[in-house]
Amino acid sequence: MAQARVVRASDGEAYGPGLVFKHGSRTGAPFDFLIVDVGYLTGPPLHVHAEQHDSFYVLDGVLTVQIGDELVDLMPGDFASVPPGVPHTFDNTRKDQPAVKVCNLMTPGGLDEFLDTANTQGAWRDPAQLAALGAKHGSTFIGPPIAAKLGLAK
Repeated sequence: MAQARVVRASDGEAYGPGLVFKHGSRTGAPFDFLIVDVGYLTGPPLHVHAEQHDSFYVLDGVLTVQIGDELVDLMPGDFASVPPGVPHTFDNTRKDQPAVKVCNLMTPGGLDEFLDTANTQGAWRDPAQLAALGAKHGSTFIGPPIAAKLGLAK
């Protein structure tokens, strides 16, 4: 039988800088629930999840989200939900703001294992390694990060 889980504000599984999982597949959940601090121009490349529904709720700051070809700025309290098979990515594109705090819910779970492995192995710096790891976890990288699309530089 599954057990209840209480995770305090400062607790959770950290799988890389700015990623704290409050509950994920490794802890018995059928979903991944994480808090993400998105630093300036640190977002992932444009990607598609084969099975996961990816949802974003902005807590602090302005998050730029790309869904398909459309770019949308999400403000605190705004929510975006991306079903499987839809290309998407996100980033903090405002140099003058601190990290954007986002609540991210993925169903079903499994992103926790991907992110832990990607960060541990440094896959974010190697497109071929990232593509192989993504394929193993049901994600396909199909385009550049928002920063490249907008011609922004750190």
